[in-house]
Amino acid sequence: MIKKITFNEHFGVTEENTEHLNILMDNDLEAFIDPYHIANNLNNMMAKKMYLRSKSFLETLNRSFIVTNDRQNGLKFLSHLHEANEYHLGYSHSNKGKGIGPTKADVVFDSLSANKFAKAGVSVTNEAHNVLLLVKGIGQDNMSDTLANVCRDILAEFTFQQCVKYGVPVFETKIEYYDHSSGKWMTKMAKLPKFKGRHIILVPQFLTSGQRIYTNRYNWFISSNFISKEILSGTIKLDASGKFINELKDGTKKPIIKNINNHFRKPKDRLIDFVKSYNGSLLDFQDYVKLNYPSIDLEKLIQLYNKAS
Repeated sequence: MIKKITFNEHFGVTEENTEHLNILMDNDLEAFIDPYHIANNLNNMMAKKMYLRSKSFLETLNRSFIVTNDRQNGLKFLSHLHEANEYHLGYSHSNKGKGIGPTKADVVFDSLSANKFAKAGVSVTNEAHNVLLLVKGIGQDNMSDTLANVCRDILAEFTFQQCVKYGVPVFETKIEYYDHSSGKWMTKMAKLPKFKGRHIILVPQFLTSGQRIYTNRYNWFISSNFISKEILSGTIKLDASGKFINELKDGTKKPIIKNINNHFRKPKDRLIDFVKSYNGSLLDFQDYVKLNYPSIDLEKLIQLYNKAS
């Protein structure tokens, strides 16, 4: 069995708990830059920079190209998004296909164009975590790659700081990123570590998560916190209420969340119906994520190492 070498092992970093995610060198780690962890950590300067940058990017994309249905220029704008191989994150090459390239630019544009909120210019689709949750066709891998491209200079600076801290050698290389002040893609020189002739960019561990389907979790959240209460109060009239309510011996009625979720859950492209029906549920869900779905910890990281092919 071939030993999987991590960044820290390769570069002689001995500290066990580093601020950066300890990626693998010859494999992609099935981890992702998570926009919920960015939005939920705005007290952190780096997370705030990434949040504002991604929001500016999505505002430009939606306002200038999606709402106006300017497909030609929209695809040109999105053509700068590429598979972010230097991060060593996401699904393995055998599973992820071409990543975000020319064909994926079509997918991103068409996905946003098909979303009622984005097409109408509703502001919630200017936030990356809401796009991940509500826009069919934009999944965890695509969103992570998008953030990696848009915020490349921010993450490159973080990487340089980590390399200085641990004495990792760096080399000048040109990188591309989205500049929010001009609304254009720009290039600059950055000092980054290299492995087998290719530069590497690190990500703060607290901004990452493993595979996570937020569509399922939002459905469960809505069933638990909104629909179940409406069933108990009689706001929602059901012929077969016994399937959704369990009456205890003392007369107390308890909602059967699993059954409620199975009956009322919606596919990703219809979750906006819940957003319209339950005002404030997006912000409530964001808080719920912060409390219940943490970023990658050491135990999860070991699982991801074992899973990597």
